[in-house]
Amino acid sequence: MVPVLALALAAAAVVSAASPGDPDFYNTVAEIYSGPDCGEESFVWADPIFGRGGNCQPLDRHDNTPDILSYKPTTIYPDCVVTLYTDSECNSTSYLAEVDQCVQAGIPFVSAFVQCPFSPTS
Repeated sequence: MVPVLALALAAAAVVSAASPGDPDFYNTVAEIYSGPDCGEESFVWADPIFGRGGNCQPLDRHDNTPDILSYKPTTIYPDCVVTLYTDSECNSTSYLAEVDQCVQAGIPFVSAFVQCPFSPTS
């Protein structure tokens, strides 16, 4: 559990390392799980969502993540809203993700849409 905590703290530190609106800015850090209920036995890793937001982003950016069946944000930049989806276009049912709250849909999450005060508007 100590390595997990260290990773989460390191990722959280990165949130403040870049400036909001920078492409490398981590606006959200979350724990992702390959099983239901954000159970410790199915913890995969802490994962960031970065950038300015305002667009649909894949949760598995490198095609190396098991199915994400539950998701728990540990850090969300103030006034950003994180919404999860089970499709790649962010057109499926939306699931609001809040800090320290486990979110699950019954099927894997595929994408996220983060809207922040510094996100581009269409």
